[in-house]
Amino acid sequence: MTTAERSAAARSGPEAPVLSVVVPTRNERDNVAPLLAALGDALAGLDTELVVVDDSDDGTADEFARCAGRAPFPVRIAVRRPDDARRGLGWAVVRGFGSARGEFVCVMDADLQHPPALARTLLAVARRERADVVIASRYVPGGSATGLGGVRRRLASRGLGLLARLAFPGRVGPVRDPMSGYFLVRRALLDGVALRPVGYKILVEVLVRCRPRRVREVPYRMHPRHAGRTKTGVREGLNVLCHLLRLRTGV
Repeated sequence: MTTAERSAAARSGPEAPVLSVVVPTRNERDNVAPLLAALGDALAGLDTELVVVDDSDDGTADEFARCAGRAPFPVRIAVRRPDDARRGLGWAVVRGFGSARGEFVCVMDADLQHPPALARTLLAVARRERADVVIASRYVPGGSATGLGGVRRRLASRGLGLLARLAFPGRVGPVRDPMSGYFLVRRALLDGVALRPVGYKILVEVLVRCRPRRVREVPYRMHPRHAGRTKTGVREGLNVLCHLLRLRTGV
């Protein structure tokens, strides 16, 4: 048995949940209670765990710890290491992948722009269609990116997604929203794969390096941020471009 196989076996014991929800956070204290309440309603009766990977200085981790007792699932909090924090949100998600024990892992933001109720739908689609990756998409019929904010942010999202599809026509090309930060992946797909994201986008990395056999997209309407301030900007857009270039030359 390889090291990856031993690790997978250890995490898939009889107590392992069906779903791990991974939420990277940076100064999202005011979103903690409503996020936990919405996830609790959405995932009631489903064997779930929440893995929070935090890099905050506003007490976000303390707020999760304070509210965790009211959640209908276990909440585990991992504080990001300084080197991970410098590498961006994508590395927080990778650390969450390493801690997740569920058969499926759902990645979502803490700001409630990603509707928690959709997580159950993503899981249902993965099970029904035996999909390796299910993406919450703003750009398939029925989806909307209006909650993203200004026109420049929406254009940047579209443009970066187009570049990703052009750079990897076979693996990313069919996906309409490769810049989505809301997706579900079968955890076994991640075992033994070295993910090295740059910046805050990791879905393209998963699609390219993990080579999923079956990918599905589910429409969703992106909501306005509930509280706090966005962490994205021009620098993060440049990081995505650098990531695409490194991924293209390295694969």
